[in-house]
Amino acid sequence: MKHTRLILLVFLLVAAQAVAQEYRGVTLEITVNNGAGREQVLALGLREGATSGLDPALEEAELPPQPPNEIFDARVVSTPGKSQLGTGTLADYRSLGTGTADIKETYTLAYQAGINASGVTLSWGPEIPGRVKVILIDGEDQSGKTSYESGFSTGQITVEITFTPTALSFEASPNPVLFNVNNKDPLPTQTLRITPRGDPQASWSLSTDADWIDIQPSGGEGQQDVEVMVNTRLLPAGTYDGMISVRSLSDPARLDVPVRMIMVVGVEDAPVAGQLYLGQNYPNPFGSAASSGSVSTRIDVDLGSLSAVTAPSLRIYDMAGREVMDLSDRLQLHDGLQSVTFDAASLPGGVYTYTLRHAGAVRTRSMILTK
Repeated sequence: MKHTRLILLVFLLVAAQAVAQEYRGVTLEITVNNGAGREQVLALGLREGATSGLDPALEEAELPPQPPNEIFDARVVSTPGKSQLGTGTLADYRSLGTGTADIKETYTLAYQAGINASGVTLSWGPEIPGRVKVILIDGEDQSGKTSYESGFSTGQITVEITFTPTALSFEASPNPVLFNVNNKDPLPTQTLRITPRGDPQASWSLSTDADWIDIQPSGGEGQQDVEVMVNTRLLPAGTYDGMISVRSLSDPARLDVPVRMIMVVGVEDAPVAGQLYLGQNYPNPFGSAASSGSVSTRIDVDLGSLSAVTAPSLRIYDMAGREVMDLSDRLQLHDGLQSVTFDAASLPGGVYTYTLRHAGAVRTRSMILTK
């Protein structure tokens, strides 16, 4: 348990650092293309903590002066009464604000198409960010459009964007997630659909507080399905409750999805007279971090009445398929149930398999060592 808590703590610290690199706000990326193989991406938007000037901490950096007209160039420049950007920048972010009313901002793009080009095309993705309500370019409404053409070789273009501060939220389906399982079935899986509201393209990450829950993938963008798996091999029978947390990468929005697993013990395969039998090790999981606290576990074996030219073998393998221990010399050459004690003090924690081979027959099971 201490080991699990340490892993969870490290994970949370790493996740917190990752989130710290994100910025709360909204960005519209516009690509300026001269039709002759040159283009530049410019970022316009809102960010928490932005000012009307250059904000190096928010990825706004002043560019060198514009080159000669024969060279392609595109940049965001100062807008009178709105921003002071020096010689220009590739990104212009304005203050996110704290109100609920729409925010209207005007940006100025300066360009020169360069040699062999007579104009430029401005383009943006078919799905603009959900918090961008209206785009006006040189006074023309761009609703339903994805590009704008300018037939001049040099000039400035005014882009007016209306942002709506609609609150971001998440929905999940199903919610809660319920599993009714037993510990002999294949590891069960359910599909969980994550849907952002307020910004259909919002990015998000997933985390869980339970080591028996696995989520793939652990993050995404927009509406997306993820697979939730529960590891029934880790725990004895009972009812278990965990939580999946959905978090925005750049906003306080969060959703907690409860997960409940009701698990019963599957009926153990009983030895059949005359057939090779390999029982599930007990206890399992085992190790210093398990409830038993023991690094030893017992494996029940029955070689049956099968005759064989070669001696039986019982070997332990790690998840890479490498043999880590050979217990063959502890097997007694007779039929009937016998037990072999396996001491894992020299092995690291993890999932292992153990395989019994005799008279052409093979039996394999898995075990969990926790340290």
